[in-house]
Amino acid sequence: MKDIKLSDADSARLVEVFSSLQGEGLNLGQRQIFVRFGGCNLCCDYCDEPDTIPIPSGRLQSRRQLQQAIDKLAQERRHEAVSWTGGEPLLHPRFLAPMMDWARQKGLRNYLETNGTRVAAFQEAAALCDTVAMDIKLPSATGRQTWSEHLEFLRVAPEKIFVKVILTSQSTQSEWRQVIRLMQEAGIDIPLILQPATPIASVETIEPALAIEFLNQARALLRCARIIPQWHSVWGMP
Repeated sequence: MKDIKLSDADSARLVEVFSSLQGEGLNLGQRQIFVRFGGCNLCCDYCDEPDTIPIPSGRLQSRRQLQQAIDKLAQERRHEAVSWTGGEPLLHPRFLAPMMDWARQKGLRNYLETNGTRVAAFQEAAALCDTVAMDIKLPSATGRQTWSEHLEFLRVAPEKIFVKVILTSQSTQSEWRQVIRLMQEAGIDIPLILQPATPIASVETIEPALAIEFLNQARALLRCARIIPQWHSVWGMP
């Protein structure tokens, strides 16, 4: 995909800014400020934020407007981090990196959620990331193969990264074997999170027995693998 001008150093398209508990992955339950960018370079059938996919989506906001929104939320209660999410936040690297630097100066950690395909953009912000939650996208969910992009991303990722794979009824054994091979080939010790898809109208989640089988396969070859479902819907929170 060609780079599309969704932002510059001073403004970006944002869908929403809000306070909530992190509902996925290794930081489950942590209070964070969520900055949701508009636009994504992929279209996953299980996406729980489909309004963020179209390019362009969201409303153009300045860096100062976002800083004011984050400041207001930070004054209302204690937050551990800013979750830079989307959409795909790495479609906005010139805006993202200075904002991450500003958040660090405010005493907030930077939690980046990404689909792990925008390697050059990631390198602009990598040093500012405290946690990177990277998805490995299965072809059965996206309709395309992104294995090579994921491998390149993992090879340049900082230490504080974990990989999340969302599993649906369409996830296959061959896809899962490729996930494990990819993580081994990356050559770094990375936690792997299996996340059964939250069912929506067009998507069914993986059968529990198959998810356990995938987990056992991963544990036989990787140091850290866990099943952690998405909790937003359970908590009734955004």
